[in-house]
Amino acid sequence: MLFHYRWEEEVTIWLYVKTTDDPKIVGNVVCTFNSTDGEHPGDKYTWVMQEVKSEPNYWEIKGKYAALQNLTEIAVIYRIGDAVVFSEIEDDLAPDFLDPLISKYGFDNVKWIVVCSAQK
Repeated sequence: MLFHYRWEEEVTIWLYVKTTDDPKIVGNVVCTFNSTDGEHPGDKYTWVMQEVKSEPNYWEIKGKYAALQNLTEIAVIYRIGDAVVFSEIEDDLAPDFLDPLISKYGFDNVKWIVVCSAQK
């Protein structure tokens, strides 16, 4: 066998959305989809957009849990050519990005590249 993919390996995903929309608008589509309220007070989890200060027109999506101060980085968003790019997404988060993006922009306008981590 020349090629064998081991599903237990971690992969990283880059998503490309062909659109004229600003990266902030495309990112907000994903953030809105991924905001939930739990059953208990303070049990709220949201994805928020933050502008990258050192890079113009770059945005970060971060996870924010109401009970914690720290934010977790989920993806970086920017434009390249006629597409908005979501970079370095963990594979287990793929549906959280693909579902809202395909619903809004259509299957033909959303592409992805999957990169396997280096084997040790």
